[in-house]
Amino acid sequence: MIHSHSNIWTHLVLWTKDHAHAITSEKGACIKKVLEDLPLNFSEKQVHLSVLPDHLHLLIKVPGSVSVDQLAQQVKHMICAKLAEEGLQGCLEWDEEYYAHSVSLNRLSTEKSLLDRQEYKHKEISLSEELKFLGL
Repeated sequence: MIHSHSNIWTHLVLWTKDHAHAITSEKGACIKKVLEDLPLNFSEKQVHLSVLPDHLHLLIKVPGSVSVDQLAQQVKHMICAKLAEEGLQGCLEWDEEYYAHSVSLNRLSTEKSLLDRQEYKHKEISLSEELKFLGL
């Protein structure tokens, strides 16, 4: 569903099919480059991210003309295209599901800190365990 409010932040989590550890450090660097330069007509830099071996977290201010589902599909497509362009074995196999929640402005700095700590968090808890906790 497309939203009309232009100040909505979304925490989007995409993961590889079967939670495969398919995102190498080389692919991760390429993915970060893609995500940091998302062409969504932002007036300022409004993306924060974390890329791990089996999933990625993206905190983004979504334009009102883009639904979260459209954003998820666009991100997957752009990553696939960039990996192919860079000669990094083309597309990753993504799970069709994803997780997303909105983030209020007063929780934005806290959410960014959470993304910064994802690498440490997932040394203690797997993505599968985290998704179970979230009801997925």
